[in-house]
Amino acid sequence: MKTYIVKVALRGISPMVWRRFRLSGETSLAALHYIIQIVLGWQDDHLHQFRIYGKNYGISYSGGIGFPDNPYKIMLNDFEFDAGDRFTYEYNFFEHWIHDIRIETVLENSNLASPFCLAGNRMPDATLGDESDKTLALLDVIIHADDSTTVGEIRPLEGVVTGLPGHYPFQAEQSVE
Repeated sequence: MKTYIVKVALRGISPMVWRRFRLSGETSLAALHYIIQIVLGWQDDHLHQFRIYGKNYGISYSGGIGFPDNPYKIMLNDFEFDAGDRFTYEYNFFEHWIHDIRIETVLENSNLASPFCLAGNRMPDATLGDESDKTLALLDVIIHADDSTTVGEIRPLEGVVTGLPGHYPFQAEQSVE
């Protein structure tokens, strides 16, 4: 069975937010959408679309954008990807979070378990807006602290800010990009 190793990276973010995972060639585009949601810690709250070879694909929702092709029946193998091929995934049409997806490796006859997250870096459980808002809330409390402010008032905010060092459960100890 054909297996792909792909890297998904959120465009325009520094430090880079990315995941590397293994997918069966029989993975549908709908399944890929849900896999991306899971590995990035999101809740499928926004519309999305893939752009592959100049054509848009996605799950049609009532009141949202429609797509002519059924994403549950379109498999990765249908595109005959080669190593180095790229396409995009846009999530949240208001924020325009563009993800660059690169096919890193194509394994022609693999029995490796798929899907399987191999590595990743940054923000597994927060959106960019959440990250900024939580960081600003923490900084605001620290900046406006006075003699009556207790560590107990600041400590709960520190725990919810995943942008602080040491709060990245998906951060790879060693990674090759």
